[in-house]
Amino acid sequence: MKNNKKMIAIVAAIVIALIGLIAYILHDSGDSNSPKTTATGQLVNFQGAELQEEKDGKLVWALSAEKIEYDPRSKSIVLTNLKGLFYQDDVTTTITAPHAVLSGDHNSLDVDGGVTASNTEGASFKTDALHFDNKTKLLTSKTAFTYDSKDITLVGDKLECNMSLKQIKAIGHAKLTKK
Repeated sequence: MKNNKKMIAIVAAIVIALIGLIAYILHDSGDSNSPKTTATGQLVNFQGAELQEEKDGKLVWALSAEKIEYDPRSKSIVLTNLKGLFYQDDVTTTITAPHAVLSGDHNSLDVDGGVTASNTEGASFKTDALHFDNKTKLLTSKTAFTYDSKDITLVGDKLECNMSLKQIKAIGHAKLTKK
């Protein structure tokens, strides 16, 4: 009789634990206000923050976004609705895109989702995806691009240029049209 009561108590405890676990899982997955997690760990969210780099007292670049997510494990930063300002040779280049990822060491920025860039001298380009190498200070389109300046329109497979959009190089098939 005592063994039966112990067995019933153990089974009841297991059933209650399982019901509690299922309720916790269902409640947690339905909560849209809970912090987002990824396979790499818990993300830290910021709203309307800015990241910047200076060299010799001069601003090199500044990145702002509506939403910034920082992954403490990989140290990468995901930017939503990016606005990037890049400063070189007294020219400011503005880059906008819906999504970007800054590597943990801040050596590379990958921008995608439809990228537009323009500088203070009237040059601009559009591409679907862009890579910025912070060591070489070069912008490289990962996809086809269209570049416009006062004198030319350049369309091609890939574009490589400096931060001021003054030195450009078309890679692959390209078409140059003078205005």
